[in-house]
Amino acid sequence: MSKDVTQVHHTSKDELIHNILKGVEIKLQEFEKKFQPKEPTQWLTKKEVATILSISLVTVDDWSKKGILNPFRIGNRIRFDRKQVEQALTKINN
Repeated sequence: MSKDVTQVHHTSKDELIHNILKGVEIKLQEFEKKFQPKEPTQWLTKKEVATILSISLVTVDDWSKKGILNPFRIGNRIRFDRKQVEQALTKINN
């Protein structure tokens, strides 16, 4: 059984370790700049949506039918994604 051997000339053990660690550190910094942690989805009830948007429950249903709001069925309940509700609010105000 033969082993592959890599020889490094004109570099001390400490320099090699330092260079490897520096390279890993640079790659981790690049990853950290690109990394965006995913926030968990916050689900709202119709009543909460009505309160946030200062509208009635009937209007929440109407806007859901018109596609202004996007309801999700979770089990036998209707919920709204908070981010989508906030986006709908900004679209309505523009």
